[in-house]
Amino acid sequence: MSSFNALPQLGSAAIREAYPRTYAAFCGMPEGEVWFERLVELDLHRHRLLATPQPMVVFGAASGPQSAVSETFDVIVAGGCFGLIVGATLAAHYGWRVLVFDRHWVGRTHRDWNISRGELQRLSEAGLFTPSEMEAFITAEYEGGFVKFHAEGCPIAAEPLWFDDVLTLAVSSDRLLAQCRQKLLAAGGSRCLDQATLEQVQVEAEGVTVVVRQVEAGRLAFRGQLFIDTMGTLSPIARQLNPRETVSYLCPTVGTIATGFATGSAADEVNARVGEILVTTGHAQDGRQLLWEGFAGQDGEFTTYLFHYAPVADIGRLSLLALFETYFETLPQYKRPGAGFAFRRPVFGYIPGLHHVGLGPQKRTAAHRVLLLGDAASLNSPLTFCGFGSLVRNLRRITHLIDLALKGQHLDEASLRLINAYEPGVAIMAAFTRYMVADEGEDPKAVNELLNIVMEALHQLPPSVRTGLFQDRMAWGDFVKLMLQMQKLHPNIWEAVPRKLGMVYTSAWVLNFVEFSAFALQKELAGVMGQLGRGLREDFYNYANYYRYALA
Repeated sequence: MSSFNALPQLGSAAIREAYPRTYAAFCGMPEGEVWFERLVELDLHRHRLLATPQPMVVFGAASGPQSAVSETFDVIVAGGCFGLIVGATLAAHYGWRVLVFDRHWVGRTHRDWNISRGELQRLSEAGLFTPSEMEAFITAEYEGGFVKFHAEGCPIAAEPLWFDDVLTLAVSSDRLLAQCRQKLLAAGGSRCLDQATLEQVQVEAEGVTVVVRQVEAGRLAFRGQLFIDTMGTLSPIARQLNPRETVSYLCPTVGTIATGFATGSAADEVNARVGEILVTTGHAQDGRQLLWEGFAGQDGEFTTYLFHYAPVADIGRLSLLALFETYFETLPQYKRPGAGFAFRRPVFGYIPGLHHVGLGPQKRTAAHRVLLLGDAASLNSPLTFCGFGSLVRNLRRITHLIDLALKGQHLDEASLRLINAYEPGVAIMAAFTRYMVADEGEDPKAVNELLNIVMEALHQLPPSVRTGLFQDRMAWGDFVKLMLQMQKLHPNIWEAVPRKLGMVYTSAWVLNFVEFSAFALQKELAGVMGQLGRGLREDFYNYANYYRYALA
């Protein structure tokens, strides 16, 4: 057991009575008690999003007695999941000395990942893995995947929308992260520190001092040039830098990796050759529109996820424990257990979504010598599935720009914010989160009605449009085509905009579209005028401009 002994335990009477199905399922899983402890910790910590955080980053010269510095690194990374992927690339490919620490274990996460083969290739392009190395952590590859929404009583009932290049690979997070850890340690001068909780980041003009408390060694201090926060949705540093709003919506996600489901081609059976990207099996209930995902793995394993979207202010609807109880109750309706059925491991987490209000970046993603990445930055859209796809697609840009920033000492806030370049296209797509929320008093069919209209519109457009939508890289022209096609199918669809968004967010959405249009024009002009200066000079600002326009 870890040091979080104040958390409710799996065997407590309160847990057994409040969440009987969850209790029974976790008791039957390997390391179920350990996973349950992490689940409860994450579930309780969501309340921090509504509380004023204790300042963890201190700017300026230190005052008073300071802990002796144990080691010095170039980059110090908090968070042992996405942070390890970034840290391993910086250490193994670029040669920087990197420390990655985590309050649990560096290189272990509570969910697996799915991605397309083309996107996974970005890990090789970033210099982290060779193509042959990546094959070791691919556990399954599908012939295709589909999206299908419940349509009972809806005016439009879209047929399943098929993809051949979206989430077609199952990736073992344990294997991928284990290889990242090995590469980081083999690079020399770099280190992973487990069971280390962040206490303070002291930012001075010439560097940062990071203080952690490690279970065995106690209080330790490390010195570095740059501190990177990849602590996820609930990051205290993200909340300190953004006291007004860190995230607008949360998507609580729960599920399991299990074996022994009934196999076949029926809707409630597992077809290992097909990925189920998004599926609804009913309309909204109790203020939640529940969505499923299902992906086969190796050795008969099948991973299922259940999730929904809700505003972060509605904290009561965001409980992972409550959602797990619903999951274990309704799982047989989605996929039917067969002979020898058994749960192997739980998967769970929160996916953040930020609703942009106004022009330009609305979230502070950097400070002097401090950089937020991944879910701590919350710049991905709600369709990027826990941010893994977003990180992989942008890994080369992120790590190359960090390398250039370190070499040129471009570690001020204005420069570091260019690494997390704000994309107007992502901002405008993030507004779709609001349409996934089942509002109180709303027709329970409302979410599925809209989703079926979107799917039917995508059926009538080129495949590139659907791929761009689900891979967070929709072009301006494709977005306009989608909006016009939706209007053609449902002429009154725009009436739903002010009803779902309200006047403030409707105005913001219009501004986002104007900004998205201007960005698309700037990108075209930059290409025509030859301003995409890749390779002309190895300069931070040159490449920041190149990546912003050429790869957007």
